[in-house]
Amino acid sequence: MPTANRVLLVLGGTLAGILSLAILFSPAAFYASYDIEVDGMTNLLNELKAPALVILALGAIQALGALQLRHHRLGIGAGILLYLGFGLSRLVALATDGPPAAALIAVTASELVIGLLFVLAFWRLRTSTAG
Repeated sequence: MPTANRVLLVLGGTLAGILSLAILFSPAAFYASYDIEVDGMTNLLNELKAPALVILALGAIQALGALQLRHHRLGIGAGILLYLGFGLSRLVALATDGPPAAALIAVTASELVIGLLFVLAFWRLRTSTAG
């Protein structure tokens, strides 16, 4: 397994773990950093917390891919799904709803960059095993 892929998987898994736990257990502070007020908004909190365990699971799959060679491709796929999925969804939201706060635009860019790094890692894996 290339070292760069292992680093990417550890980074992606760690970020996903931290974010999912912050969303689940400290949502007011987490979303306040994006100028989103959630205190006392039970329905909104429920909706925002809904994907947190999926994010955690995809992060765990990435971490597993960093630790075990046989799960390497699965971890790369989980990273593509997680980071490009969120990044591209945010682009759709930006196009349909207008620009959000600057911090969320930075998150969008970060997710897209990390997602594209996972795509590059996947592409490099495919080309290295194809020839």
